[in-house]
Amino acid sequence: MDSAKRFLKSSAIYFAGNVLTKVISFFLLPIYTARIATGDMGYYDTSVSYLNILVPVICMEIWSGIMRYIFDYKDEEGKYKAVFNGIVIFTASFVLYTLLFVGLGVFSDISYLVFIYFYGLFTMLQNIYSYISRALGYNTVFAVSGIIGSLVNSLSNIVMILCFGMTIDSLYLAMILGFAVQIAIMESRIHLFRKLKFSLYDSAIVKSMVKFSLPLCLNSASFWFLSGYNRVAVTNVLGLEANGLYAAAGKFTYALTLVSICFNMAWQELAYSKGNDSDKSRLYSTAANYYIKFLAVGSILFLPAIQLVFPFFIRGDYRECFGLIPLYILATGVSIFSTFQGNIFGAEKKTGTIFLSTFFAAVCNVVCFHLLVGKMEIQAANIALLLGFTVNVIIRNYMLRKTVHIRVDFLFLFGALLAFAAASWVYMTNNSLLNIGFALLVCAASLFIFRDLIKKSLEIIKKRLKKA
Repeated sequence: MDSAKRFLKSSAIYFAGNVLTKVISFFLLPIYTARIATGDMGYYDTSVSYLNILVPVICMEIWSGIMRYIFDYKDEEGKYKAVFNGIVIFTASFVLYTLLFVGLGVFSDISYLVFIYFYGLFTMLQNIYSYISRALGYNTVFAVSGIIGSLVNSLSNIVMILCFGMTIDSLYLAMILGFAVQIAIMESRIHLFRKLKFSLYDSAIVKSMVKFSLPLCLNSASFWFLSGYNRVAVTNVLGLEANGLYAAAGKFTYALTLVSICFNMAWQELAYSKGNDSDKSRLYSTAANYYIKFLAVGSILFLPAIQLVFPFFIRGDYRECFGLIPLYILATGVSIFSTFQGNIFGAEKKTGTIFLSTFFAAVCNVVCFHLLVGKMEIQAANIALLLGFTVNVIIRNYMLRKTVHIRVDFLFLFGALLAFAAASWVYMTNNSLLNIGFALLVCAASLFIFRDLIKKSLEIIKKRLKKA
């Protein structure tokens, strides 16, 4: 019960810090699609996609290592010892990152290179501060900083686009400003510069962290070929305009990702904190099946919701992305569950398994994309993505059954896939009344699916009312 309360409390905080605020950026879609050309949007999306592989690989995703090792200590000095030795590794990564961009500036002619450099740098710092804040228990500070940072990002984008006529450069600058504000707020609470000292250095911890994080670094590279490669491939094969459409479709799936982020962050903390417990198989199995249920219902309900709001958010040539959204959402849902599984392996300190499963999934994605793109065009990216993440989930589930004896309700999973197929058909009719009716039907079904949770919640409310 304590674990459930902790998970729900953390999820609520992360919902406020991530989802509620970043929904604001979703409402900027009409401005983006009206003022920014599909080619420019495609270039921005491609550059960010490259950063998504470069940043975690160069940094070895050390922020995950810092978080995991913080949970090994109970006292404050021990926790900051884990932080300091993680920062030592990060410093070396920062130097390497800077030298790489200096080389790119000298030997290449990349547009917006300075903006891209600072975008990547502040992404690194934001990850470091966010993971440390969460691991040290400053979840509210993390959430508040996310709220304010997102507001700064959104408002500065509006001002730069509408008042100063800026386009693609505003996308970089606004994100950098948002990250900078968020970092400053977290630093004001956790005081890294004040509490870190050289006496905390421990070469044994550095070596252990590198051993933990190196597979995550390789996993990040593989994960990019699983999730980010398609954007670059669409640009190279079909052009920047095609990737602009693919990016627009991704904005809708981004909403599903944001909702899942709050749960995955809370689950990561809970799983890492339980990593040394003896009785954890039941927790993992129960959490996995509830996660599948929430993810399935959420993915299905997203389709009619998107059909209703699509005409109000998408302008001009971007309307062609309508048919890309259902498969993109399904692939995103599978990818979210694979992240959930990955956090279990992280808690068990078996990061090598995370890398191997992602590697084979990435190979599947790349091969399938190039086999299908000639006939399916942009839709090939969605199909390849879905197949790749499905391979990832299957491998991880097999390994989890062997190591921690996790059990997944495959009967419900099969029924959810049939329901999603029906939802996709209804969505593609583009009939608003039909979509609303289907959404109401799914809501009614969800009352039955979550009847045990609803019953427990009502019992808790009754007990609290009696005490009051």
